[in-house]
Amino acid sequence: MTTASDYLARLDAALREVPHGIAADIRAGIAEELSSLDPDAAEARIAQLGDPAVIAREAMDAGGYAPAATPASATPATVPTTSTRGFAIIAALSLSVGAFVVPVVGWFVGVALVLASGMWRTGEKIVAIVSPLVLFGILLLLSLPAYAVSGGVVVHEAGGTGSAPEASNPLVPTLVDSAHLLILLLVLVAIPASGLWLLWRMRGRTAP
Repeated sequence: MTTASDYLARLDAALREVPHGIAADIRAGIAEELSSLDPDAAEARIAQLGDPAVIAREAMDAGGYAPAATPASATPATVPTTSTRGFAIIAALSLSVGAFVVPVVGWFVGVALVLASGMWRTGEKIVAIVSPLVLFGILLLLSLPAYAVSGGVVVHEAGGTGSAPEASNPLVPTLVDSAHLLILLLVLVAIPASGLWLLWRMRGRTAP
């Protein structure tokens, strides 16, 4: 048996989405009608009125009101592959050791991956890529005097009385050898260090 108070409570819950003025008129009219009836008559009238949810829906339709939209479940945004830590680690390692795996080409592949990654700021990418090139240019400039000295021509007297040029000691490195050594150190140290520096900059970071 559904009492008038129970029905009115269900009606109140169903009318929450109905505009206040319309909901108040509906509730007041039904409450007044049920209050004037005895329990048996009220129960019969409740059966005639039907489900409060239907009453509320009909009121919304009659007034041209749309029910409140249920917010769609939030779909997590898809993170681009180039913005993931895994991609960034591969990019940094390619920059470090790519030149050893595939000479020259491997380093350029590492540069392309680093530029595509979203885990570093633009300034960090420039430092990692340009620093080895700048160092290489400095070493090349410093080695030019060594090449000039090694390429010099010793002129002896026309009469052939000048002393013969001293033979170089193969155990003592020449200036050219030193220049080659510096360039080799650049390849073995500076290039791998640039990728390792990027990994260090990325520590604990989820965005650039």
